[in-house]
Order: sequence, then structure tokens, then C-alpha cells
Amino acid sequence: MLAYLRMQNFALIDDLSLEFYPGMNVLTGETGAGKSILIGAINLILGERASSEQVRTGTERAVIEAVFHVPPDYRHLKDIMEDNGLSWETDLIILREIALSGRNICRVNGRTVTLSFLRELGGALVDFHGQHSHQSLLKTEKHLFLLDEFGDEELLKIKFRLREAFHRRQGIIRKLKATGGSPAERERQLELLVYQRNEIIDASLCPEEEKELKQRLTLLDNLEKLSSTISRAYFEIYGDENVLQAPVIDRIDDIEKEISSLLQIDPKLSSFADLLQEISTNLAELSRELFDYLDGLNFSPAEREEIERRLELYRHLKTKYGQNVAEILSFAEDCAQKIDAIENSTAEILKWEKEEETLWQEIEQVAAQLTIKRKETASKLEPLIVEALQELGMEKARFSVQFVERKVPGPEGREELEFLFSANPGEPLKPLARIISAGELARVMLALKSILAEQDQVPTIVFDEIDSGIGGNTIQKVSEKMAGLGRKHQVICVTHSPQIASVADHQYNIFKEVLEGRATTSVSYLQGKDRVLEIARLLDGGNMTEITRRHAAELLKKGQEL
Repeated sequence: MLAYLRMQNFALIDDLSLEFYPGMNVLTGETGAGKSILIGAINLILGERASSEQVRTGTERAVIEAVFHVPPDYRHLKDIMEDNGLSWETDLIILREIALSGRNICRVNGRTVTLSFLRELGGALVDFHGQHSHQSLLKTEKHLFLLDEFGDEELLKIKFRLREAFHRRQGIIRKLKATGGSPAERERQLELLVYQRNEIIDASLCPEEEKELKQRLTLLDNLEKLSSTISRAYFEIYGDENVLQAPVIDRIDDIEKEISSLLQIDPKLSSFADLLQEISTNLAELSRELFDYLDGLNFSPAEREEIERRLELYRHLKTKYGQNVAEILSFAEDCAQKIDAIENSTAEILKWEKEEETLWQEIEQVAAQLTIKRKETASKLEPLIVEALQELGMEKARFSVQFVERKVPGPEGREELEFLFSANPGEPLKPLARIISAGELARVMLALKSILAEQDQVPTIVFDEIDSGIGGNTIQKVSEKMAGLGRKHQVICVTHSPQIASVADHQYNIFKEVLEGRATTSVSYLQGKDRVLEIARLLDGGNMTEITRRHAAELLKKGQEL
């Protein structure tokens, strides 16, 4: 329920705090005193759009704060909170800040939230009926919810079975999607994986091969330079018939022979002779290796084409599967594992597909049962609503629940439904949300709420001038129903009716006064004689007499007894 409301710098209000209580709370006061301002503040708390014009003149920002005490078993509200990342608490503090600059801040329990979330939250906290937007009867998606509330335990069990079946089916569908979706999708996925794996395997990639190919291609690109240099080195060592200079190896041999001839003179020269002989031997070996290397420097256009084709294959696979050979081979291994998973999961997939088909058959059967049960419930609700409307002064009113069945059931059933209404004889039944007046709407909701009071979990109901355009015995019936509704819900009602005011548990007087030269809206909680005087004013306006006061006291006494 709404327990506390504070408004600062809002319209004509400077700083005003109100405590509300369980049961029925009425707001009364002269026309223009500011009752609509309080209603506007509640609407802002429920998510209505704000305007900078609502900021009190001479101030920079308006602040509205509300505290709600929430039933701990209110599952729907708990789901809304948790789905939006807010912790569930039975006390909710909602704050709206409206700046003159146009900036608008919404907070719930200190956390900034979006206006759309606040609107969703407000719809679960308060049912609002009057000249404003928070009217659940105007939202056709709420009609199904209201009908189900009236249903018995069997209807709720069927509804729960349907949701559970849908939940289980969605879990199976997620598993099937994780394995590749439909059989055709899995087949396409398998074909792709096999192609990718085979493309990599058939390539026979090897990091060492790629390196060697690159080196061989570099050699071929520099073949002329290599041949020229190695040839010159070979002929320098072994000689060239076209060159007059003696080859290096011959000159080394000549020097060795000359030094050897001197050994008889000085034996120490033997080490030099041996070293020269070793150099000669090494040069001979080097020359043979240079010759062999030079002989191996051959060029084949076909070889070059094959090397380039092979390196292009490496580059192509890198663009598809990885930056290097190791990553490409790892990709092939992943493909092999996925292929095994798909091929090995066939039996399990078939089992899931059969279970999904069975669940869908169950869903269609349960949805059909739910439709039958809802139609039975609607046939019980319709005459009760008509009877309640007749008691509320709408003697010729008609009410009907229209079902529109979809081809495919959803988690809430196969049907959409809408409330149809006609207030006057001779007029056809039409959608409630499009043809009903504000006064009619409030009475229809009062009729609904009085019937659904036991099941309805929305804790607070606000009626803005539900007495507009009615009087006599009808207003008495309205007041009695509101009193009954106040035993199951918190009711907040703006009224000009003394009958409605007299049955309230709590009454507030809204009045305007001038403080320091400025008009300000104020509120006082009425008790005892003050409440009698306010009800007397509602009876006769400014022509208050002793008879009026006695009438007001008697009316209040009867209202409290009721």
C-alpha cells in the first residue's frame, strides 16, 4: 500500500507530507483547492511523463517521494523487480525529480531506473481510475489477467500446467539449437565441417615444409648470382684455361714444394710444409664441394610453379582458418570434434525431437482445456458484473467477454480476449477500452474489483471522482461497494460525495491558503468535529446549518457502522 507521500516545490505545493493508511482513504475539499495536484503527484510516482511546468514558480526542481509497503507474497511484483536487476524488498521508496531544465530522474530504492520500468512497476502497485492513464481496464492485455483472477483453483492449475509445458519445450528447443537446430541445419553444418576438415587434411601442411619452400624460392630467385659467385670461387681455386694466372691450389703446392726443399737446411720448416699440404688438401676438398654445389644449381620452370602453387595454398588456408600452420591444424581438430559430436548425438537428438513433439501435443490439449475453463469462468463473471453495475446505477448496462482464438497457442493460452460493454439500451456491445466514459469506467472497475477482491493482489486502488455524474441511491451503492473493497485493499478516493466520504476509514481535507503572499495547497487529517463539518460542507456547500451538521453526524455514524 501507499504509506507515505511527500511533495516539494510541486505546482502550488511548497513542502507537503502525507501518511496514508490501510482501508479506505478519501480526499475532499473545495473545487480548485489542489486535489488534482495530489492525484498528479501519485501519477508521476506511477510513471506518468513529467513536465517542467509542474515545478513551482521560483524554484529549480520539484521532488516527489513515495513509500510503499508491499505484501511479501506478491509474486508478480517480485518478478518485475528481479527481472530488472533490483533486489526484492517489501518496502519500496520511489522518487521523481523534475528539473526546470527538463531533466527528469526516477529512482527506486536509491537506484536510477527508466521511466518505462517505473510505469511497469507502478501498474503492479496501484490500479488508477479517473481522468488519467493508469487504468488497467483500458489495456486489453489486462483483461485476460482479470478473468483468470476470477477463476477457480482448477483454472489456475491448468494455466500453470500450460506454462510449465511451454517452459520444458523451450528448454528442449534450446538443446536442439545448440546441436545445430533442425535436421536440415545439422546436415548443412556437418557438410561444412567435413569440407573444412578435409580441405586442411588434404593440404598436408607442415611448418618445416613451408619454411623450406620459401628458402627454395629465394634460391631460385637468386640463381644467377649464386652460379656466378660459386663458379668464380671454383676457378680461382682450381684454375681456368681462359685465365693466365696460375690457380690458387697450384701456387700453394709450389710454395709447399719450395719449403720442403729447405728442410735439410732447417728442419723447423717441416711444420710450415705440413700446414701448406693440409691447406692444399682442404682446398681440393672445397673445390669438389663447390663443383657439386654448382652442378646442383639447376632451374626447372615446373619446380618453380609447384613451389608457388604450394605456398599459395598455405596463404589461402591462413585467410580461412588461422594465422599460422599451428592454428590451421587446431581448427581441423576442432572440426573433427564437432563432427564426432553431431554424429554421436543423433540418437539423443531424435529423443529430444520426439519429446518436443509430445510436449507440443500436450500444449495444444492443455490450451484447449484452458479455453473451455475460461469460457465457463466468463459465463459466471458476466452476470455478476451486470448485477454489480445495476447496483451502481447502470440498470441497462450489458457486459460480455469476447474470445478471439489464435491458430497457435502461446504460454498464456490460445485466446486473446477483450471486455465488451454497453451502457444504454439499443446500443451494441463494443470494446470497453474505446467507448466507455471516465465515470462509467470507474464504476465498471469498482464492480470488477468488488467481485475480484479476494484474488486481486494489486494493493492500492485510486478512484478520482468516481461519484461524477451520479447521485441518489446509486451513490449510496457506490459508497457501500467502496467500503467493502477497502476491507481487502487500500483505497484512495477523491470525492465530492458526502456518502462516499462518510464510509471512509480516513479522511483528508485539501485546502488552499496564502502564506507569505503566495497561494499554497495544504492538507489536514480530519477527525471528530472537523470531519463532521467537512461532510456537512459536502452536503450543503456554504449554507451550513445545525440541521446540516446533525445530518452530517448521522451520515458519518451510519458510514462508520457500515
